[in-house]
Amino acid sequence: AVSRRIGQVYSRLLDMASHFDAVVDWPDEDIEEFELENYERQLTEDRDTLRTLLRTFERGRVMKDGVTCAIAGRPNVGKSSLMNAILGFDRAIVTSEPGTTRDTLEERAVISGVLVRLTDTAGIRDADSEAERQGVERARAAAGSAMLVIGVFDGSAELEDGDRETLALIRGSERAVAVINKSDLPQKLPEKELQGFFGPVIHLSARSGEGVDKLCDTIGEMFRGEPVPAGEVLTNARQAGEISRALEAIESALEALETGAAADAVLTMTEEAMAALGALTGKNARQDVVDRIFERFCVGK
Repeated sequence: AVSRRIGQVYSRLLDMASHFDAVVDWPDEDIEEFELENYERQLTEDRDTLRTLLRTFERGRVMKDGVTCAIAGRPNVGKSSLMNAILGFDRAIVTSEPGTTRDTLEERAVISGVLVRLTDTAGIRDADSEAERQGVERARAAAGSAMLVIGVFDGSAELEDGDRETLALIRGSERAVAVINKSDLPQKLPEKELQGFFGPVIHLSARSGEGVDKLCDTIGEMFRGEPVPAGEVLTNARQAGEISRALEAIESALEALETGAAADAVLTMTEEAMAALGALTGKNARQDVVDRIFERFCVGK
């Protein structure tokens, strides 16, 4: 399906390039005059097609590999309890002793129809031992590379230094949810303490499970994405990279066209787009232009 969609764009660009080359190389033949403006609408449609296709890359990554999700927060805010509540079984050890989790702990779960690779991390704080220090560094690294960070805060306690560092982590992440845990206890941490964080804020109790469904629904809404035609989903970085290169070339061609650039300058950019798309489908743009000229026009006879 992706190949068919790319092929449609490639063929339209091929028509444009072959028309231009035919007029240039066979000026005495009876070929319709090449008017660059006649192709502006086509280029705009091709640009929009590639933009739509490129937006499916994240969904493709999610479908293929799942969402990488780090659960971050200072010690004893309920990270491991939250992971267990999401999974529905006791995967992580939970104690009242700070620093119980000293390494990352990974598990997979389907959350609201989305495959999520959960990582429970060590509590963010100034660690006393070398083992815990390494655990905290791994926690920061996991949060830095994750597609989603769940920042967990203890609603029954005032904000601490570890909470502020957690806030900094989620502010810098690709996507984030702030969880105010222990909603079943008297609350001391008002939501306004999380000022500056612009993602969803969920109040829940990992111990009782109240509010966990809302968190799961929120995660599902973040990653289910827009409906796309069946099969037209990019699933690897190489596909996304070449389509991004083709898209940039077409956008440059449209900008050049708007500023009144010469036709050969615009065509150079569209040929770059063809080369990028051909890298995915095995096409040779230069040879295909020649073949299309002889298919469309009565030249050289």
